[in-house]
Amino acid sequence: MEHSRRTFLRLAGGTGLTALGTSALAGTAAAARYDVYTDLRGTANVTGSELDDAILQVRGDCPLVGLGDVWVDVGQQESMNAVYMAAHAAWESAWGTSNIAQDKKNLYGWGAYDSDPYDGAKRFSSFEACIRHVMPRVRDLYLTEGGTYYEGPHLAGMNEHYATDTNWADGIAGVMNSLADHIDFGGGGGGSSYAWPYYSNGDQGEGVYTVQYLLQAQGYDLTYLDGIYGSEVETAVEDFQATQGLSVDGVVGPNTWEALYVPVVSASDDPYWATYAAQHNLRDGHGYSISVDGYYGSETKSAVESFQSGAGLAVDGVVGRDTWRALVATL
Repeated sequence: MEHSRRTFLRLAGGTGLTALGTSALAGTAAAARYDVYTDLRGTANVTGSELDDAILQVRGDCPLVGLGDVWVDVGQQESMNAVYMAAHAAWESAWGTSNIAQDKKNLYGWGAYDSDPYDGAKRFSSFEACIRHVMPRVRDLYLTEGGTYYEGPHLAGMNEHYATDTNWADGIAGVMNSLADHIDFGGGGGGSSYAWPYYSNGDQGEGVYTVQYLLQAQGYDLTYLDGIYGSEVETAVEDFQATQGLSVDGVVGPNTWEALYVPVVSASDDPYWATYAAQHNLRDGHGYSISVDGYYGSETKSAVESFQSGAGLAVDGVVGRDTWRALVATL
């Protein structure tokens, strides 16, 4: 059987934090785009050259540079996140330098088991051949409901069967965030003229609804979703700030917004509460007649594009950083 079940391979060049280097994980606490429960299905809004540049920024001129177009192409074909595919390869292969990667062109430890990882690992003719062989199988076996090893379409689910290392999912999510720090994901670029607003205890209105819904998206189960910044919201914000390595003051300002917002990309990447927040903001804050149901469809996409056009942003239907900032800045 080809699938892998092993502790992360500590081969040539080392792995884990040593192989990643401290720069590889820099900045992930301040504004984590991904976590172990991020849905890996659906394409990331990234080009091959952007992915290669991000790898260069994080790790330098390593063997993975130049594979960006392959990951993006496979991502389009399989509806998979290209940043995940690159980060998975980086984590498994020590950025392409492990013995298995160098000798067998195997970036994912595919076929390797704890008992004899090197001999068990499948040999490929090239890194590209490895990616094009392994990733469709990961999609079918691990990320598709009904797949043999499906435990959810995310790293936490994959960790149940793909690897015995309990830090495997967190490690890959960390690399994903390191790469994301150097990628412009779109989301209506050109919004630099808009400033993040400040919200604190006592404030009310649509901006506070947005804060509450985004806190829900970050895993906080609030009792009240009422647009009122009370003690419950303040406590949740303080806890979020602490977990993100931010100054803890209970005030949602620029740094907290940068960590708090969650991109809404497409129908295949529409995190429920973040999508709900964007829809609610568009409807009640900006007058768009749309459903507020947490699901990104053509109606929501059209409203986002209309807002972006009116706000002078790049029109792409993605609620990314600049679009979120414009949405809350113009309430």
